[in-house]
Amino acid sequence: MEGLRNTPRSTRYALAGVAALVVALGALAPGTADPRAVAAEQVGATEEPPSPDQATATADAAPSPGEVRPRIAPATEPLRPVTSAPVPDRGAVSGQISDELDSTWLGGTTRRAVAIRDALTGEPLGDRYSSRLVTPASTTKLLAAAAVVTGLPGDHTFTTRVVAGAEPGEVVLVAGGDMLLADGDGDPEAVAGHAGIADLAAQTAASLGSAQESDDAAADGPVRVSLDLTHVEGPHAMPTWIDRWLDEGYAGRIVQIGRSVDRARPFNPSPRAPEQEVARVFREALAEEGVDVEGARDDDARAEEVQAATDARELAVVESAAARDVLALALATSDNAMVEQLARQAAVADGEAADQESVTAWIRQTMVDDYGLDMTGVRLTDASGLSDGTLIPVAAVADVLVAGADGSHPRLQEVLAAGGLPIAGYTGTLTTRFHLDVHEPAVGNARAKTGTLPGVSSLAGTVVTRDGRLLVYALTADDIDRGSAAIEAASVLDEVVADLARCGC
Repeated sequence: MEGLRNTPRSTRYALAGVAALVVALGALAPGTADPRAVAAEQVGATEEPPSPDQATATADAAPSPGEVRPRIAPATEPLRPVTSAPVPDRGAVSGQISDELDSTWLGGTTRRAVAIRDALTGEPLGDRYSSRLVTPASTTKLLAAAAVVTGLPGDHTFTTRVVAGAEPGEVVLVAGGDMLLADGDGDPEAVAGHAGIADLAAQTAASLGSAQESDDAAADGPVRVSLDLTHVEGPHAMPTWIDRWLDEGYAGRIVQIGRSVDRARPFNPSPRAPEQEVARVFREALAEEGVDVEGARDDDARAEEVQAATDARELAVVESAAARDVLALALATSDNAMVEQLARQAAVADGEAADQESVTAWIRQTMVDDYGLDMTGVRLTDASGLSDGTLIPVAAVADVLVAGADGSHPRLQEVLAAGGLPIAGYTGTLTTRFHLDVHEPAVGNARAKTGTLPGVSSLAGTVVTRDGRLLVYALTADDIDRGSAAIEAASVLDEVVADLARCGC
């Protein structure tokens, strides 16, 4: 990564395979994601972002690459404002970043929205069209995350169970919201793969072996595996998504149970039936435990969807990582499907329905009720920011970040501290950002959520000034030229943040 910082801006993100594909495809259809821009947001994102103590990133020193581990540990001390550091002068801040904000790479001058806040007080320190409704892209996820933490406690876990079925010889794999199951044994130190399908199989085999005389757990002939997907029901994709996003891996399928290895990535889409893939791996693992399983070696076998009885005898159970860490991973890797699924679960936990309109309405209302935001005119078409039509002022995004930094909303603060905001130049979707010399003051210092759509580039997060003051920023340009301008615009936004980092204002 270090070598890229001296690369000319126009070539620093030149991922050869992605660029070749863009040339082959030619112009993109309206409403589809630019492969170069999205790949720059997703390729290289760490599977599990490190916590602040693991990355050892501070305002004074960037972490060495060797210190960044592909794990998430329980967050220790969230990054908090330093009360003794001087508050920058508003005029000086505006002057510090004005040249970059005037860059032609950012497109239309009235479509460049900026909100800079003091993280401790929320005092505005820089504004350009901050109240104007703009297309935020994936920074929408910050509002969704702020809502999710009100519905799901940070230490909540998602339970996957196996229970005895209604018929002799039937076992039911009951989904509970964990999209990150490992094929083998679970890893208690991991988020993705925290719970394992092999562990479920081993427990199930032991339970079946100890209950051979039980009518509901054993029968002559092979065991049959069924699926219960009634936990939080909903479609695999938002109605406002287009098939191409799923087919090309820019979004995965939204499921109640899934394998970590089946998460979508650009040009590596998720399976069309992720739940059936879990059932297949479970059948194979159960057979390896010595159980005679129907369809164990048949890749085309499908588990029947049933609803398990509420009093069904439990045969096996595994738990996911804590919800705060799952949400942090979803933010850090900008996983659209994970954010949508977590938003559904949180809305349902809060007494709402799981359909798209209900979930987005719930997020809006939560911003008003729990965060005191003015949501007048705000439009949310999904929780992830992938759909057309979402409009949010950068002031609202900045206000959410202040709430996650000033101690007023500790659940949100925990998620952001647990890696939900990647570290500039090192983790998550910022791995491929901040690579020029001009970006250096922000490397290892700034943290941010990225946002990329055709014609849109957003960046929102925190940065510590040269004087030690923690600032919040939300930046969006939603009228940029398509193609290479997306990468150039992203670099300009990185420069804005670097200017804030070097500010002795």
